[in-house]
Amino acid sequence: MIKGRIFIIVFLFLMILAITPMFITFSQLSEDTPKSDTMYKIGVLTATKDRLTKIDGIQEGLNQFGFSQDNIEMIIKNANGDAHRLEALAEELVASEVDVIIATSGLETQAAKNATKEKEIPVVFVGVGCSVELGLVNGNISTECNITGVDSHYVQLSGKRLEYLKRLVPNTKQVLILYNPNSTPFGPSSKFLYEAADKLNITLDLVPVVNKEEVLQALNEKSENVDGIMLMCSLLFESMTDSIVEIALDKKLPVMGIIDRQVEAGILAFYGSTSYSEGKQSARIVANILKGQDPRVIPIEAPDKLELHVNIDTAKKLDINIEPGQMPFVDQFVREKGDLNGKTN
Repeated sequence: MIKGRIFIIVFLFLMILAITPMFITFSQLSEDTPKSDTMYKIGVLTATKDRLTKIDGIQEGLNQFGFSQDNIEMIIKNANGDAHRLEALAEELVASEVDVIIATSGLETQAAKNATKEKEIPVVFVGVGCSVELGLVNGNISTECNITGVDSHYVQLSGKRLEYLKRLVPNTKQVLILYNPNSTPFGPSSKFLYEAADKLNITLDLVPVVNKEEVLQALNEKSENVDGIMLMCSLLFESMTDSIVEIALDKKLPVMGIIDRQVEAGILAFYGSTSYSEGKQSARIVANILKGQDPRVIPIEAPDKLELHVNIDTAKKLDINIEPGQMPFVDQFVREKGDLNGKTN
């Protein structure tokens, strides 16, 4: 009789052990999987259509986390290059009662921050260059702020971008640095730039510009005295890519751009996190918020991956000797109809 009871107890114990992992797995699945009967509303705020590549990355990432067009409604507000419209567009997203607002850069994040002060709607920024320096967040984790996201670490990468410009064009000795003081706090970046310049024996010519006329003037007036150009993060330079490429090719000057798309448009090089990869990385944060996680406890993330892109056709036009087989540090060589790694633009 006793043996029978022991057998029953042992049997029940083994059954509990067997079904416990299944219960835990089911609990995790129900917790991590979006509710099929719930429609999530995502607002997107962007200053220009060129930044929507980030949203393409977010959509792919959300699909991997179980979200799809069946349970996601995405409302996109595009200022079409007019930054002054961002505040009103952000208010429209708030009025639409979205579950989260995705901001594609710094100006968009500031507008979303202002619009959500009363509503407490979570804001996720994608690839902001200096979120702390811009005052968007107080630190890596902002417990009193509804904002989180992926910082591109543009400030910290300033010196590395200068280093890669020198590596691609070894005879570079003087570099024109264009920055927009209205959108980028240059002070934090200057530390990394000057440190790199000293090591590389490069003289920097720092010129602040706030509009297209000043950019064109600086490029034309300074081009005779410099060996290269480096653009600091700003919508102003993104919107002038074609004009900058035209002048750079005419003056035979290599340019280190801001975003990967500029290389496809003819700028010599770009180093950093690509728009698509920033979006895909941000998808995890968006997914967690949609599943109920408080943005206040989600840390600001650094880029998962950094890449160096080089336009080999532009290099030829500038008489720069680029040998892909001897440059393993370059992640992608872009050409007019595709890149040497087999991908098409």
